[in-house]
Amino acid sequence: MEVEHGLPSAAADVDDHAVVVEALGRGNLRVVPHDERYAMRAEALAAIIREDETAGRRPCAVVATTGTTATTAIDPVGAIAAVAREHGLWLHVDAAMAGSAMVLPECRWMWEGVEAADSIVLNPHKWLGAAFDCSVYYVRDAEHLVRVMSTNPSYLQSSVDGRVKNYRDWGIPLGRRFRALKLWFLIREQGVSGLQARLRRDIVNAQWLAAQVAAAPAWRVLAPVPLQTLCVRHEPAGLSPEALDTHTQAWCDRLNRSGQAYLTPATLDGRWMVRVSVGAEQTERVHVERLWTAMQHEVTR
Repeated sequence: MEVEHGLPSAAADVDDHAVVVEALGRGNLRVVPHDERYAMRAEALAAIIREDETAGRRPCAVVATTGTTATTAIDPVGAIAAVAREHGLWLHVDAAMAGSAMVLPECRWMWEGVEAADSIVLNPHKWLGAAFDCSVYYVRDAEHLVRVMSTNPSYLQSSVDGRVKNYRDWGIPLGRRFRALKLWFLIREQGVSGLQARLRRDIVNAQWLAAQVAAAPAWRVLAPVPLQTLCVRHEPAGLSPEALDTHTQAWCDRLNRSGQAYLTPATLDGRWMVRVSVGAEQTERVHVERLWTAMQHEVTR
């Protein structure tokens, strides 16, 4: 996502909530075209920035995503960082879900070039298993936050001002819970090796399910499966696009109402599909096998 004056631009599934909160205006959100894997095209980003600069608009930030919400697409962070650096733009990397996978050495390629980012966010309460809510935010130079959001009325001053970090000056809330403690407990209880084993289990189980779906008649895997989320659709012959949308939402709703599992319908390329996220702490292969059986049953009802 690129934000100019605020013009954000982003790949496939940008939430414009941040643009509204920052009072940049939805009209200043620029969505960058994506490739066949639903990842942002760095050359398209560069073209859009040049176009805006030529038109007298001033881009200010780019948001790349490691593991988009809809498809877990992996934006090319290094290539995007090079474009942002050339034009002097802030680079934020949204790794809310997939950032947890960076505890796996074999997944580090997913955010190659992240050292060039100005800020990064990941949510351990998603895949890592920390109790909700727990987000981790890294910023290269905290002075950027302090200059914008610092406040120091008399009733907030204390005897330790200037000697400690006061996070009220780093963000909008004046007060916040001690969320870091729950993450510390999780790491102490499971250890890095324990967390790695659980994430690897989920990736393997997702790959197993993707193989079953791809091999089954009338079923399709719609996007790459680099992590633990699948985008799938059951496509019976002879259905119009509108009828297929109705069929997709109906069988997903039936499965969710059965209580056997919970899947999330979403749109991809303008048509409804179903997201399967294999990431609960206690989910084992037997549960994924039961899910696949239930999915096949529901589409025939």
